[in-house]
Amino acid sequence: MSVDTAIRSLHLICAAIWAGGLVFLGASVGVIRATIPEGPQRIALFRALGRRFLLVGGIAMLVLIATGTDMATDRLASWSDLSETDYGKRLSDKLALVVVVIALTLFHSLVQGPALTRLRTRALETPDDPELAATIRRKSIRAGIVNGLVLLCTLGILVLAARLVSP
Repeated sequence: MSVDTAIRSLHLICAAIWAGGLVFLGASVGVIRATIPEGPQRIALFRALGRRFLLVGGIAMLVLIATGTDMATDRLASWSDLSETDYGKRLSDKLALVVVVIALTLFHSLVQGPALTRLRTRALETPDDPELAATIRRKSIRAGIVNGLVLLCTLGILVLAARLVSP
């Protein structure tokens, strides 16, 4: 196996880990909500899943960036090729979505997720607080929208990636 084949294979494996991990997380949320009652165990499970995906997905994303950079240098002679060639333009579109995915993921992981954990923990102490429940619902919907956007952008990246390898 050539080095180029190994790099391309690693890139595809990490893309599968990232995209598959997002789908798994989405499916898991529904299962967890249906089977584990609200409480500290459910909060801990959501937190553990989020942190584990941040680690595994983060490593996959770093490998994607490294292997993608290597593959791009094989096809682009200079930085200007990003705006002057068809391949470069498609790659630029893909890179823009990658930046959006990373930004949204970091926003959810560093801001939204921890805030929801704090609110849900507070709700355990005051379960009859309708204002707190409404805040949790609102913030959960926003987090769902952000996660939906991450998945949508990821699908866009996969479509653009397929277009990069087609003639």
